[in-house]
Amino acid sequence: MTLSDYDPKHMEKLCGLLYAAFGVGCEHSKRVHPPSGAEPYDANKLLTQVETVRAYSDDKLLYLTAARLKDRPLPSGTAPTSGYAWYGRDRALVSTHGMKILEENLKLVARHSLHQLGHTWELHHCLDPRCSMYLPWTPSFSGGDAIFCVFCREKSEQKIRLAKS
Repeated sequence: MTLSDYDPKHMEKLCGLLYAAFGVGCEHSKRVHPPSGAEPYDANKLLTQVETVRAYSDDKLLYLTAARLKDRPLPSGTAPTSGYAWYGRDRALVSTHGMKILEENLKLVARHSLHQLGHTWELHHCLDPRCSMYLPWTPSFSGGDAIFCVFCREKSEQKIRLAKS
């Protein structure tokens, strides 16, 4: 689902990239309106308040927004937030804030999306730099494809097989 206006052709291409990444149905459900509030959004609060659309009770929901998300507090300061997921649950959020031309960044958006969806399947960060579960704040993350390594793919497929629908 989208929380901002995006070109339908871009959403179709993004869904195609995600489908190719893990072979499970992926579709753009609709555009929903974010709850009222000023940017930057608190990612967790936004996922709590935003409308849901489900075909099945165990669907994983990915929200895409052009809005800026609040920086994460870290012991060493703050870090920008490009995405957030409810670990082991059903919702994830990815921001395209700062991407001037979305079409040129769809590969990166797909990689971030797959990373956040991986967290909903209880995947942790991976040490394989080719894997989408690799640390997203590293410089090499943006150059990779939206794929899982063998271990992460197997674990995600196991979670999908165990799903109710």
